[in-house]
Amino acid sequence: MNIIEKLNAQIEQLLQDYESLQYENDALKIQLDDMKNNTDEMQRSSQDMLLNIDRALTLTQNLPTLKDESE
Repeated sequence: MNIIEKLNAQIEQLLQDYESLQYENDALKIQLDDMKNNTDEMQRSSQDMLLNIDRALTLTQNLPTLKDESE
């Protein structure tokens, strides 16, 4: 009986460890999804900033041309 009790205790411990690892895995998946969303948001923000910079450069390059036309 002693061997059966030890095996049952080990099985119980393994089941607890497995359940704990499943919760940790789920938490890490959620964290990974959050990081992916954050990365996507930062990429969109960077693209928007680059577009704004491009627009500003285009406007400043066209300013002398617009000034010459008004004279």
